Amino acid sequence: MAPATQEATESGDGEASAAKPLVLLADPLIPEFQLALSPRYRLHPVAGADAATAASARALLTVELPAVTAELIDALPALELVVASSVGVDHIDLAACRRRGVRVTNAWDAYSADAADYAVGLVVAALRHVATADAYVRHGGWAAALGEYPLAAKVPD
Repeated sequence: MAPATQEATESGDGEASAAKPLVLLADPLIPEFQLALSPRYRLHPVAGADAATAASARALLTVELPAVTAELIDALPALELVVASSVGVDHIDLAACRRRGVRVTNAWDAYSADAADYAVGLVVAALRHVATADAYVRHGGWAAALGEYPLAAKVPD
C-alpha cells in the first residue's frame, strides 16, 4: 500500500482541508483506518513532509512501530502529541518527548482481552497438537497407509 499523500487525503475545497488538523503518519495506514481519519484530519507521511508541513504538524501517528527518535521529534517544532496504535512505547524516545513537553499516548489495554484469548488458544493448540494433526489430514495421511492420527493427551508425557 502506498503511503497517504496530502493530495490524496484532502477532499473538497482547499480551505476546508486546510482547517483540518495536520497529522503526520510515521508509516502507512490500513485503508479502513485512513478512511475513518481523513474526514477529520489532513494526513501526510512524515517521510514526504517539506519544511512547512513539518513545522505545522501537531500530531504524529505510528502504527507499525517505526522509531520515533529525538531527531524526528526535534524536526517537528509544533509537535504536541505522539499516538502509538500499539500497547508498547519502546519505539518512542520518551526522554525527548518529556524534554519538549510532547504528550505520548498508546492503545493501552485495548488489545488485552484479544491477546489473552489468542494465548489460551495457542496453549490448547500446542497441548493437543492441533497444527500437526491439521497437517496430517491436509496432506492425506488419514487416507494413506499411515492410519489414524493419535489423539493427544491434555498434558504431554
